[in-house]
Amino acid sequence: MRSTRVLVEQLTAGVLGGVDDGAEVAFAADAIAYADVFVVVREGQPGPGPNDWEVTLQTCGRHHLVPGEHLLDIDASDGSHLRGRALLRFSDGSRHLFRGDGHLSGLPDDRA
Repeated sequence: MRSTRVLVEQLTAGVLGGVDDGAEVAFAADAIAYADVFVVVREGQPGPGPNDWEVTLQTCGRHHLVPGEHLLDIDASDGSHLRGRALLRFSDGSRHLFRGDGHLSGLPDDRA
């Protein structure tokens, strides 16, 4: 098993489903205190499975995020652009944890 951490520069979380379907919250670099994508690739697999990645986001200010499924668009500090569905597992207003719930696209080959 291999794991890697990709630092996040900017992130957009779009709500999937429910009454807020399509609503987006964008976090520019100056709104993020720290953010990363943690990815696990299991032995013998070409990339992460649908639940083998998560995003940790700590914002500078308080932000309400709608519980449930989100489409994350991520600009990483290494220049890559990642995209995938994830569930918001935890949020206290400034610390947010998303767990992968589908394919994570855009992961550079040397990270997979």
